[in-house]
Amino acid sequence: MLVLGINTAGEACEAALARDGVVFAVRSESMTQGHDARLAPLIEQLMRENGFAFVELDRIAVVVGPGSFTGVRVGVAFARGLSLAAATPTPAVGVSSLESLDGLPKDGRVLGLLPAKRRPPEKTWWAQILDRGRGVSEPMELAAENLHAIARDVDAICGVLDGVPDLGNPRVSAAPTASAAAVFADRLSGSLPPPRPIYVRAPDAKPMGRP
Repeated sequence: MLVLGINTAGEACEAALARDGVVFAVRSESMTQGHDARLAPLIEQLMRENGFAFVELDRIAVVVGPGSFTGVRVGVAFARGLSLAAATPTPAVGVSSLESLDGLPKDGRVLGLLPAKRRPPEKTWWAQILDRGRGVSEPMELAAENLHAIARDVDAICGVLDGVPDLGNPRVSAAPTASAAAVFADRLSGSLPPPRPIYVRAPDAKPMGRP
């Protein structure tokens, strides 16, 4: 199975190719904006350099958030469009940012964490309970005082853990990647999760007022 992984939910524009669960090619560019302009050329170059046509893809995995509102929309829209463009539609698979942590333990229950609000006192984390690598809860946003209660029911915590208090669990540092998303999608069987954006909370942007 040939899977294309896409990640634009954070501060990078990434694509990866995996065959039968093994990643063999990755392209990544650090950026906080401009994913919409770079994603298509980056993926086209990745496919061309590795000698594959888009019709050869068996699945397209895309990180659907939570994360950057604009980045999530860019990645999801591209994956949906690419899925429908082929003569035979290629399934597009939605992978949460926590399910796409590179280094996520595949055994036991894990609390995945990523920074949400980073400015004290408004410091929060995106969180999701994962069992054997797959989300068994919806992603949520938690403040520090809520982390201890949820951590009691897991075997480890994993993610970008700078600033996370000691919760008494083993810790694994990891970040979301297109590679991990591709491997996750390769393992799935049965009904596939759709590429639907996960925002958790409403956008912070507000319409400009009248002068």
